[in-house]
Amino acid sequence: MTRGGRPLVVIVSHFCPFPVIHGNGSRLVALLRWLRASGFRVSYILQPLNADDDGGVRELRDAVDRLEVIPSPHQSAGMTPTVKRICGRVAKALLPAAIVDVFRRVAAPARRSTSAGTETSGPGDVGADGHIDRWCWPSTRASVQHAVRRDHPIAVISEYALLSKCLEDVGASTMKVIDTVEVFFRNRERFHVEGLAAPFVCTLESEMTAMDRADVLIAIHKNDAEALKELLPQKRIITVGHTYARADWRSRRPENGVILYVGSSNPFNVHGLRQFVIQAWPRISREVPHARLRIVGSCPRVEGVEDERLVYVGRVSDEELTSEYRRAHAVINPQVAGTGLKIKCVEALSAGCPIVMNRAGADGLEEGAGRAFLLAMNWGEFAHHVVRILTNDTLARELEVEAVRLASGMFSEEVTFSELAIVLKEGAKRVASRFDKRPAMW
Repeated sequence: MTRGGRPLVVIVSHFCPFPVIHGNGSRLVALLRWLRASGFRVSYILQPLNADDDGGVRELRDAVDRLEVIPSPHQSAGMTPTVKRICGRVAKALLPAAIVDVFRRVAAPARRSTSAGTETSGPGDVGADGHIDRWCWPSTRASVQHAVRRDHPIAVISEYALLSKCLEDVGASTMKVIDTVEVFFRNRERFHVEGLAAPFVCTLESEMTAMDRADVLIAIHKNDAEALKELLPQKRIITVGHTYARADWRSRRPENGVILYVGSSNPFNVHGLRQFVIQAWPRISREVPHARLRIVGSCPRVEGVEDERLVYVGRVSDEELTSEYRRAHAVINPQVAGTGLKIKCVEALSAGCPIVMNRAGADGLEEGAGRAFLLAMNWGEFAHHVVRILTNDTLARELEVEAVRLASGMFSEEVTFSELAIVLKEGAKRVASRFDKRPAMW
């Protein structure tokens, strides 16, 4: 269990959080840093359905105490190579395109068109029955089982429920945890919009089967927690959101008219940005002629729209992102579909930026609506809110103050990890009790 008195936590995940260019990666990196800073050793078992490059996995290796990368079982002719040799441990792996498509939905998804013209993605040939366990490789289960027997961790945490099959091989003395990140069944019920359908990842029945394996379920915000409690009242459910360093460096004089959008290339971001540019930007640019929209991240250009006031910055470093938030007069999150905590909203609020968002962006943040940020119910209202911020310094300052206040109460490291700290402390006691009861030869 311990080496030098440090308890061990095993994390099993389908994705590498480095480079930190997606919200789920940013949140996972914050978790890894908190665990190690809190005195835990971290063993990371990576089933690489999404590994962007060797450099990212090298960063992951440096961020944990032990990294194991699972070789892919999908090695047949005609498949596209997606995972390179990693850390000298894994030969080049070949993954089916359908697997890549669905997990790019979680990190940087691919798209395809249905006959109705709706963008969607799905498990395809992974399993026609839509069972969540189709995502978990047998070799991953074996690695988790071996790690538990060898290292006696206090907890095994499955990132998302997708690899939760591994928890069946974990003994009762080790805490079994699923960090849900996204509760997939909520996607099929909320925020469906024309032209964009929530990806089909698994059936509700199989997702519930997966959740039932855990001793503890982690929700990313209160709305997901309530949905889980309604369907799984017998389960212990805690909330772990995201923590982002408060920005005391926020400029009192941001660049006049600068609107900031931060987003990766996933379909929800692409769709939301396009709708904003088509539906809201014309009014904003007409009423505030000096307005400029800075688009930071991998979100691609909006096709068919040429405007020199739309500035595509591309990916930036953490330091450069800090500078972008500092200079922004207003921040937008035009995403209109999807569940889960919107990490870009967490960052903007923590940076003390006036931000406008749609209902989807406010999922889990509703208590701050109208006070810490402005909530739009349609594109006309969205444009109106942005114009108000750009033309009313008093309103902008009020939003800045309340944004920081909301962020301090919701996203500080102490608040974010408080419930998880209690769970891991209980896990350490559970494993220690097991060792105390063993014969002397142990």
